Amino acid sequence: MKYIKLLLLFSILPIEIYGSTHWMVTEGGLIQPRLDSPFEMARPYDLLAFLNQDTRWDNIINLHHDLTKRQQIIKSLWAELERDTDITSLLSQDDNCVKAGELNLIDWYTSSLEDGKAKIGTEEFSLHNINYGAIHVPDCKKISSLTFSMCVFEHLEGMIQRENLSSSPELSSPEELSPEVTMDHFGDWLAGVLKENSSSWLHYNMASLYWRVRGNAPKAMECSRRAVHYAPREYKDIALLSMGLILHRSKMTEDAVIVLGAATDHDPQCPINHFVMANALAVLGDFNSSIKHFDMCLKLNPTFELAQKHRSGAICHNFLLKNMQIVRDTLYKLRDELTQYTQREAYWLKSQVAFLRTMKHAEEYDYMDVAKNFEKMTELTGLNIKDLKKEGDKYSLIQYFLDGPTYNENWLKEKGVHAIESVYSLQTLVKHIGRHTSLITDFVVQGDYLKLEDEKILKEIGPTPTFPDLFPDVVKGNSFVEPKETKSEQKRSDKKTPPVDHEQNMSEYDTGIILYPSTLKISRTTEDFDKEAEWPSNRLCKETAPTFPDNLEAIYQIFLPFENKGIRLRSLLTDKIGVPASSEHELPWHPPTCPNDKDATAFTQKKAQKPQFVSEVIVTDHLRQKLLEYVGDGDASSVKHMQDAEIGQRIYAAMQMKLAPKWLLYTLSSLYWRVRGNNVNALHCIMTASRTVEPKYKDIVLVSLASTYLEMGYFDEALAAAEEAFKLSLYEPATNFILSELNMIKKHRNTHMFHLKQVIRVEGNFMNGLARTLLHGWACLFKQVNVLQELEFSESDICTQVEPGMSMVCEKDGSNCHLTNIQCFSSHERESSTLVRMLELKDDNIQGAYVDDVHEHVFDHLMVNMETERSDKLGHQAHFEAMMKTVDKTLKGCGNRGCAKSSNVMSSELLQEIAQVAARHLNSVKNPNTRRREANPRRRAPLARPFPPSPSRA
Repeated sequence: MKYIKLLLLFSILPIEIYGSTHWMVTEGGLIQPRLDSPFEMARPYDLLAFLNQDTRWDNIINLHHDLTKRQQIIKSLWAELERDTDITSLLSQDDNCVKAGELNLIDWYTSSLEDGKAKIGTEEFSLHNINYGAIHVPDCKKISSLTFSMCVFEHLEGMIQRENLSSSPELSSPEELSPEVTMDHFGDWLAGVLKENSSSWLHYNMASLYWRVRGNAPKAMECSRRAVHYAPREYKDIALLSMGLILHRSKMTEDAVIVLGAATDHDPQCPINHFVMANALAVLGDFNSSIKHFDMCLKLNPTFELAQKHRSGAICHNFLLKNMQIVRDTLYKLRDELTQYTQREAYWLKSQVAFLRTMKHAEEYDYMDVAKNFEKMTELTGLNIKDLKKEGDKYSLIQYFLDGPTYNENWLKEKGVHAIESVYSLQTLVKHIGRHTSLITDFVVQGDYLKLEDEKILKEIGPTPTFPDLFPDVVKGNSFVEPKETKSEQKRSDKKTPPVDHEQNMSEYDTGIILYPSTLKISRTTEDFDKEAEWPSNRLCKETAPTFPDNLEAIYQIFLPFENKGIRLRSLLTDKIGVPASSEHELPWHPPTCPNDKDATAFTQKKAQKPQFVSEVIVTDHLRQKLLEYVGDGDASSVKHMQDAEIGQRIYAAMQMKLAPKWLLYTLSSLYWRVRGNNVNALHCIMTASRTVEPKYKDIVLVSLASTYLEMGYFDEALAAAEEAFKLSLYEPATNFILSELNMIKKHRNTHMFHLKQVIRVEGNFMNGLARTLLHGWACLFKQVNVLQELEFSESDICTQVEPGMSMVCEKDGSNCHLTNIQCFSSHERESSTLVRMLELKDDNIQGAYVDDVHEHVFDHLMVNMETERSDKLGHQAHFEAMMKTVDKTLKGCGNRGCAKSSNVMSSELLQEIAQVAARHLNSVKNPNTRRREANPRRRAPLARPFPPSPSRA
């Protein structure tokens, strides 16, 4: 009965009995069973996983405490960095900084137009016999020669490369030089005085001041050299001061300090010498010496307020430089701590994943879900893992910015007054990081968990297990199982993926809209010179004569615009650099210098090649307008008052930020230097651009290169570059224009006129109508002196065919073909442009035929039977073949192969033009009042010659 009662009792009362397989020691030392044990394994038979379970658990706990301590250290260092980079607060703490005001507004390159009036007296500076007629400039290099002389510091780098010096115009007080007359008349007066007395140091020094006001550092330096050379010892400091200032303002401050030191030695009682010397020393970062010179200057002139302000600025800069030492130490410690933290956090995350992967779960578990892992580990360990990771993500972001392109290692290496720019940049970066760290909401995890140096950390936290399927790149020395690389992985690893160069990505600027593609159709029935047989008329020449340039043989600066090839710069020099066109860029301004090109050095060094010709170069507003368009987002008028130096700084900023392909920025820099009149720097930039430019944009670079060579007098190099550009694009107006200039220099009149006409056919208003004006001028000139006839219908020309079927220039669809495989021997100089290069080839098996042997009436029957309908192409073809047979039978001395059998390659358009020429001559024969040229059958048309018309007539 008892057993029945007990059975009923147990059946009524529910009893829950649990079996435990894991026991854990509590913090109080008690051993208690753990029912939901984290050590319960999904695969209990996995011995390696079992042996590593305890190590993983300890790693998670130990790393959590270690990361918590490191977070406190990083937080403290970051607070120090924020405090030490708060420039506003630092400047307000120092009295000298308060006196100096805005440091970035202090001009350490302040000009001093010291002319020596205080020493010499004003009577020597009176202007007599001022010429108000033609204006001349005091070009000291042309007035007198000066050989190598150590007394003018020829050994200094700035003097050796004086042709490359570049400085902004000293616009502060030009009226100090010539209060009575304009600067132009002042320069004209100096030119006249120096021609009368070419050894006057005083007027050479004044000429140097003139060129400094004009912003031409090379010419100013040439005048200063002569002033120093001729100046007596008591006045030599005046000339040395001017020379030192030129070097200083050209950013050759180290050389300037040497020259200015000589100036202060010659006259230590001149306050302006000490002032300029102090400014130069401050730029170099020698603040102690700079302050000494400021003190000497103020001792000699206590009322010199600008010197007082600059002295306070130098002391303030010195204070900030010492503070930067503290910032440097803090930053190094911070970056080291961030690196250590990131490494430990990566192991911490891997340990969690490894532990959770071997643990038994009630349901399927995604152990790659970081947020879910944090929740699970927080539940298992009782530690606040989630908050620790969120705080750590802020520090990961700090490290990302400090290790990324936004931080520049050179900031902490800067010395001198320009270090303030680095201080402000660092302050901006710190504030930027601070704003972004407060915006973090999601977890940040390194995708590859970093590749780390394990040994140092493993000594502290023990070995970390690896899982080949999850972490194949973890150091295999710490693994119990070495990962095996599959064959497919080996193949992929053997093929190195080339690095992506984001600078070379043109998609942001390339619109794909090319203005003058190779498929362009040119109308040959629009312009007067294509429609009128008697072009140019006397009336046209009379009406256009007032617009002709004074010098038709002058050279003009050419630039092929980016937009012609489909490139739009848009806001490259404004919004992309963070400075709108309406705002002025912060000081200091740097010029956009380019790397020195080895090939360009042969033309720019002191012992460079001599120019092959000398011609006047006309500087128009064309290049400047293009440069302003690129700065003003296409609106040149909005930035017309912007200083050249600021434009250079904008290009410099774009180069430093790598906002566009290098070749594009170098080409833009070359345009800048050409506008500034420094062809040496322009050549270095454009030659460097030619090394990396993409083939489809290469003619942009080549045209600028050819134009720069031409301005410098190097004809052969200019011709080679222009011809290469012409092969890339036959219809570019800029390319054709520079080829017309080159052929004009070589006296190749027909090719010269062909390229000019081609420019107008494509772009009638090229360079504001300059091409049209030049064409009218040359055409009227040839008409006046009867040169065109001699060029096109020379009596002494002997022509023959060279390599049949070669050298045909056609458009893509086969129209507008021009033969260039005809060899002509003439008393005139032979042409060598692209269009007629093949004229210089010889074939000894062919002998020419003299035009004099042509019978006067040989073409009469062709003129009578000529088709009258322009559209009758088959008729024109038959007519042309009959004409060629007549030529073949009639002419003597053409050899076994005959003369110019080119009918198979002539285009239909060219056939029509030949027929039209024949028709015009038929009319001229019937009209007895025609010009002398038309009365001579030998000179009637290209039909009277043994080959089709030259390219200039096509």
